[in-house]
Amino acid sequence: MTESKVAWVIGATGGIGKHVVSNLNDNGWTIVASARDENSLNELSNDKDIFTMPVDARNEVEMQETAKAIKQQHQKIDAVILAVGSIFLRPTHATTSEQFMETINQNLLTAHNTISSTARIMMKDKGGRIILFSSAAATVGMPNHGAIAAAKSGLEGLARAAAATYAKRGIRINVVSPGLTDTPLSANLLASDAAKETSNKMHPIGRYGMASEVGDVASWLASDAPDWISGETIHVDGGLSNLK
Repeated sequence: MTESKVAWVIGATGGIGKHVVSNLNDNGWTIVASARDENSLNELSNDKDIFTMPVDARNEVEMQETAKAIKQQHQKIDAVILAVGSIFLRPTHATTSEQFMETINQNLLTAHNTISSTARIMMKDKGGRIILFSSAAATVGMPNHGAIAAAKSGLEGLARAAAATYAKRGIRINVVSPGLTDTPLSANLLASDAAKETSNKMHPIGRYGMASEVGDVASWLASDAPDWISGETIHVDGGLSNLK
């Protein structure tokens, strides 16, 4: 009998995180689901045969302790998927330093803490996969996206450097970069028919994305992607970042 692989999905109760949990769970992975809201985690575990561990990915100590607990309980971490983030849209002159740093902490510090807390474990186990999430705003200059563009651009740079650092230790680190996707996080941006039509026109393919489309790519990177892929940012954005 093949030993089950272990995935730690952080932000497991979000739109994309839920889809990754479902994909990997259906394919026989052991899932450890994390999020800040313990009630939402409990609801998720009622639907799926998964383990839950609440964690705030912005907190370095919590992340280190949770990673060690997963290693102790399940003997390994084959993949970690960080599906947390935020959407903050405001021109830079109207953004306070506190709002800017909150965006950095939610989107970039969490990525640092994820890599830091799992890299040692994966090195000892001679490999693993880390999947992070960026945004088309890191590639395309978009009005009022200053804080999130800075955070996600930093995340992509961090991912490339970390991928190079750990390449010879068997760790593969890749990034999924979505356009506007239909998740609870973006509900306010898709709250009306007019807003949806504007979002559709923004993407060359002619529509905004579905959580399943983004989650499928992240699941593939965690499980079936060739071992020769690392340091990549894969755009799943309806052509927003590359097409006119």
